[in-house]
Amino acid sequence: MKPERAFLDCDNQMPFRPGVRESVLSGLESYANTMSRSRRGNLARERLEHSRSLLARALGAHPSEVAFVSSGSEANTWAIERVVMRGGIPPRSLLVSPLEHVSVLAAAETRSRSEGIPVVRLPLQSNGVIDPERAGDLLPEPPFLVSVQWANPEVGLIQPVVEIGELVRRRGGLLHVDFIAAESTIPISFSDLPIDLLTVSSSRWGGPPGVAALLIRRGVRIRPLLEGGSQEDGRRGGVQPVFLAEGWGCAISHWESHHPEETKRLKDLSFRVEECVSLLDGVSVAGRGAPRVPGLVSLLARGIDGQAALSRLERAGIEVGTGSSCSADSLKVSHVLSELGIPAVEAQGSVVLSMGWNTRSSEIDLFCRQFPGILADLRELAPALKMPDLH
Repeated sequence: MKPERAFLDCDNQMPFRPGVRESVLSGLESYANTMSRSRRGNLARERLEHSRSLLARALGAHPSEVAFVSSGSEANTWAIERVVMRGGIPPRSLLVSPLEHVSVLAAAETRSRSEGIPVVRLPLQSNGVIDPERAGDLLPEPPFLVSVQWANPEVGLIQPVVEIGELVRRRGGLLHVDFIAAESTIPISFSDLPIDLLTVSSSRWGGPPGVAALLIRRGVRIRPLLEGGSQEDGRRGGVQPVFLAEGWGCAISHWESHHPEETKRLKDLSFRVEECVSLLDGVSVAGRGAPRVPGLVSLLARGIDGQAALSRLERAGIEVGTGSSCSADSLKVSHVLSELGIPAVEAQGSVVLSMGWNTRSSEIDLFCRQFPGILADLRELAPALKMPDLH
């Protein structure tokens, strides 16, 4: 009998959906460069455009608005560093949420240094959610660019991107949204949203890593991030990985048929995790009470180190993530937890469970059986951080 195992780190790589691996391997066997004018090249181009159409359909976009890239970080960087306003002029200001992915924050700082564009941080409410009204008060004279994650992949907080987008559009700006953490649980229609640029990724959908996309609303101008070819309508140079795009298309087709029941099951599994840890002293759920995506639970365990918990859970057959990062020479927590005002003694004990399309209830059962004992053991090993007597 195989030992029990639980994979609860799906944010880093969602398991492949059925048929994805076979689709990628089949695409590799018939690989051809889409820029070739041979018969094989023409067929590769047709297969790539079919995959583009599948993604556009799933997101309610026009195929011409889908530009394939290599990763979500590339899409974010491209959107922040290269979008230009009407007349080809750069934005006068960049406004970003402090909870953004590091690729957005770094790209904003890079463009600020190179072009002298000020970067403004959008204020958060006490629960970590942006107040659209307060954000609206900060919007400068156009043209400007705003970037907000739809949902944070570490805590799961959902931001009011539609309300923010409506304000941005009325004031003459552009809105970029990193949709990756929400894309498999929140169906959308890009054409109907006040969003100008949207980052999505294959791996979060249960497709292969190495391919993502930036949706660029028709009429929005953006300079290439990678020069060197006419691929993606001249917007991104480089050989297009048709086999990865096909694997992504396969994942999308499976998602379209199953996402309602998947979302319901993820809500149920998240509730079970939160019920389990509610019985433990000194353990809380980050973002509790605020809107969050299902399938992601960020635990804060006082008196332990998240990396140590990750290692002990791994030995028990349970893979999780952590929002903290430490080494023998330094001690630091993620910028997301810091921005949420979580004390370091709690943030350092971050344990993040991210579930996916095929997470089973037995995996949650295994975590709930093992975590209390591991928590107690780690607190015993760190007497300086031991919980006070709460009775």
